[in-house]
Amino acid sequence: MFDVCIVGGGAAGLMLARSLPRSYKIAVLTKAAPSVSNTALAQGGIAASLHSADSADVHASDTIKATAGHADTGRVEMLTREGASAIRQLMEDGLPYDKTDSGEPLLGMEGAHSVRRILHSGGDQTGKVLMDFLMKETEKRIQTFNYHQVLELLVDDNKCTGLMASDSSGQRKIIHARHTVLATGGIGALYSHTSNSPVAEGDGLSLAYRAGAVLEDLEFIQFHPTVLNIDGTSAGLVSEAVRGEGALLVNNRGHSIMDGFHPLKELAPRDIVSRAIEWHWQREGPVYLDARHIPDFHVKFPAIHQNCRLHGLNPSADLLPVRPGAHFHMGGVKTDDKGATTIKRLYAIGEIASTGVHGANRLASNSLLEAIVFAKRLAGLIAQLPAEAGESDVPAIQQLPSGRSLPAVTLPYPGPKRLKMTQDVGILRNKQQLQDFIRENPLPPDLEVKNASNEAVAHHHRQTACTLMAMASLYREESRGAHFRTDFPAPSADWQGKTIAISKNGIFTEHREILSKETV
Repeated sequence: MFDVCIVGGGAAGLMLARSLPRSYKIAVLTKAAPSVSNTALAQGGIAASLHSADSADVHASDTIKATAGHADTGRVEMLTREGASAIRQLMEDGLPYDKTDSGEPLLGMEGAHSVRRILHSGGDQTGKVLMDFLMKETEKRIQTFNYHQVLELLVDDNKCTGLMASDSSGQRKIIHARHTVLATGGIGALYSHTSNSPVAEGDGLSLAYRAGAVLEDLEFIQFHPTVLNIDGTSAGLVSEAVRGEGALLVNNRGHSIMDGFHPLKELAPRDIVSRAIEWHWQREGPVYLDARHIPDFHVKFPAIHQNCRLHGLNPSADLLPVRPGAHFHMGGVKTDDKGATTIKRLYAIGEIASTGVHGANRLASNSLLEAIVFAKRLAGLIAQLPAEAGESDVPAIQQLPSGRSLPAVTLPYPGPKRLKMTQDVGILRNKQQLQDFIRENPLPPDLEVKNASNEAVAHHHRQTACTLMAMASLYREESRGAHFRTDFPAPSADWQGKTIAISKNGIFTEHREILSKETV
């Protein structure tokens, strides 16, 4: 059997593979080509205290303030402390990064950061550069299963022993592993407007839920304020770093929409900027990003510049139409501080995991940092766990009859379903919308996977993920961070420190012991 089976080939999954002992037999499964992931689309960079004027403590303080009083401060401090050293090590190991003329890291500024601490690679191509680096570092150490759809996790007596998957021809197989890791990424592709890859459909949430794991913080979905909006369709992310360089949010008359909305204006926390833009769209009309005054835009942001030109826009001469899009899920599968879930030998890292470091609102550019830090921590944990008797006798792969399966690359989630998620479980929510959504999209009954088509399984996972997020959003009767209820528009002291956990046993609240008291 495999020592480790990793579901997902983004930064978290590949960083884990890179950090595990070289003797380990590692499988990595991806739904599409190995380069297709949210990591490859990441423009903003990696947040880390790399400058003498900065520190892990200051980075932690900025993070906690942004998370709306919902972060596990102990884990935030761990993230920023271990993150700085982990990034320095990657830089020493050859990860390319942008430098000043004197050879120091060229650090950028983003919203809610108090200092410049965003490390970039290739300007706005940090995610792609990181992916290229990790793919090269791991190519000889892993066995890849590309274009594989994971249908079900295999759990016996609360212990995960592997999974069932299908390849692009419909051939199904069982992959046996000592340790199974979910690194499946986010949920953005369940929404009409998103910055995410098409593979980010929340299937990791459903896989874990069906297996009996506990999920938490599912109501906290971050919408990136500035997704390029061409004729009502998302056309790529415009990084927060552009606003960090001075771009302004304006209406069709060129007037700022952020004046009087928040003291930090364009660099306010993302949830606030997203609500401002969405409110303006719904009440007064389109919103634009004015970056015309940024010198050398094409040099600082080559990928954004190229994407804009593909859509007939010149950032140096034209206003860029933008609208918020689903970007990052703060919630996910509940884990401890090393990535272990509530099921033995099942782990979660990266965006699919709920580690507590993002609270109710992720600080910009902390996501790649989290992926790197928790991948390293999980690698350390797995390396310490001895093999159990009989595991070496179990085959790594067991082929199954194809049955009624269809190709693993399934059709996208239907547009009306994504529009319903955007309208009812989006930036602005209320009780009636959420109740209507859940009534129309109830949790689907258990599915007999072995007798279902791949398309049916994919739809089951999507609907499960959507409904679980709607349930959590309905349950939290307050507004906090990225979760905004128009019928409960303020944070409530009664909800301070409470997380919403969901499993097959129901929905319940738990208390997060270590919390920021700076915001309520």
